Amino acid sequence: MTLHPEKNITKILLSTKSRFVGNYEEDEILMTHAIDGIKSREYEETDPNYFILAIKTHPLNKSSIAFPDYTHYGDVICIYLSILYGKRFDNHGRVESLGYFWLPNYLHFGRYDHNLPFNDRDPRPDLEIPLSFHEIKRIAPLLHEGQLDPRFEGFLISAGRFYVHALQHAETQPEIAFLDLITCGEILSHFFNCDQDDLLDDKIKKDFKRIEDEIKGGDAIVRYFRSQLSNVKRKFIKTILYLLNPYFFQQSEAKENWGRLTQDDISMRIKAAYDLRSRYVHRGVNFGIWIDPTLLSRFNNEIPLGEPVIDDKELKKILIKSPTLIGMERIMRFCLLRFMHLNGIFIDLRLEGEGLRMPEEAAEDREDN
Repeated sequence: MTLHPEKNITKILLSTKSRFVGNYEEDEILMTHAIDGIKSREYEETDPNYFILAIKTHPLNKSSIAFPDYTHYGDVICIYLSILYGKRFDNHGRVESLGYFWLPNYLHFGRYDHNLPFNDRDPRPDLEIPLSFHEIKRIAPLLHEGQLDPRFEGFLISAGRFYVHALQHAETQPEIAFLDLITCGEILSHFFNCDQDDLLDDKIKKDFKRIEDEIKGGDAIVRYFRSQLSNVKRKFIKTILYLLNPYFFQQSEAKENWGRLTQDDISMRIKAAYDLRSRYVHRGVNFGIWIDPTLLSRFNNEIPLGEPVIDDKELKKILIKSPTLIGMERIMRFCLLRFMHLNGIFIDLRLEGEGLRMPEEAAEDREDN
């Protein structure tokens, strides 16, 4: 018997503010509790809880010059767990790997607001997934290579990384966290192959038709203009609406009815959220104070409370229409859950069904009928 760490097992320290029970174990993976012997009862409600992720990995190759770093497995698991449970998970790095002990990192993670829904100790009410590691079985296909489409997995990890980053910085950098959630949605939007005509509004379609009919060589002109139209915003909105479904609006976390997202105005609010992103990226307009989740965390309002006192009338209008950071987080988590569920990972029957559509599409259907 040897007391040295196993050369083909890597153990990674993870943490979350929420309180979990149970373990998850397969042949090549274990998720279990790490006992904190110095935690005092005084800070029990605010201290994170620690866990060990143990996975089988390849031992060190004798010809290798550099040590392979398996820490990224912890990052990926944090992405999957954060989406599944809707809770913030942090990766503190390896404690054992390649036959060596390693020193984890406790220092670079910011403060927690225990009132926020992704930090508290209650299951998220949308799917009511218990805070037990036994529930990891719902996403078991993600834990095994070769079971799912690699393209889907790549998009999920890329989008999920921005979702996790948003949870980790919501209290300290709400503006950046909000932009992370928008980026998460943008990545998901590029997974789907949309017909470009679906991304053009009715006026542009009519103008293109006039050019083709009334100008010599108009078809070539239209082809050129089409090639220059990226329609990033419209594709983002269409994707988010597709990944939401009517059930999303039945289980709001807002404490009061006035603070809830509704199906009637969700398209307007998603458009406004993207407009906020554009104001920041293209004009350098700061808006973090108006969507800071810690200011009114006791309400968990998904839409703004009152009107911002600012001179910029256009920005004021956008802020009034946009979801708060809490609302945007719930939107993107549900989209990620549906994205997983619709691509071979059965999570919950309530993620089934058709998504929402752009308002003008519904109007066109009414006219046809």
